[in-house]
Amino acid sequence: MVVLAILQHFIFSRLVILGASPDILAVFVAYVSVIIGQRTGIVFGFSAGLIAGFLSGNPGLAALIGTIEGFISGFFHVSPESHPTMVKKRRMFYFGAATSIAAGNFIQTLLSNPLALPAWVRIPSVLIIGTLMSMFLAVLIYQLALKKILRD
Repeated sequence: MVVLAILQHFIFSRLVILGASPDILAVFVAYVSVIIGQRTGIVFGFSAGLIAGFLSGNPGLAALIGTIEGFISGFFHVSPESHPTMVKKRRMFYFGAATSIAAGNFIQTLLSNPLALPAWVRIPSVLIIGTLMSMFLAVLIYQLALKKILRD
């Protein structure tokens, strides 16, 4: 988680388009919540947000956003007792990641610096562009690494 937080702070947060950037920590929290469960996802989200917040200088807001992302993506948890198929695991991961990232971006937009852009530009741009960039990152991570892990 520390490595992902460092990558997020020094690399992914620099890829800004209209105030939105991809969030690798949200993808990680969504994966943990969907595969392991909502409670574990909440703990991982809080921890990831706290680490990222200390790096960025705003630990309270980042921890809140990480906790909410873990909570929301936990609704898409895939129970191993249900004998899920690979398609169901992938679908639930994408739905969990998309909803939690969109919620995190919305909260970040509402509670962050209001002087950066006007609200009528900032809110839709961060919601749409930020979620799309993070989902592109989620698809890329899934295709490169998670496909083999979720096969089990």
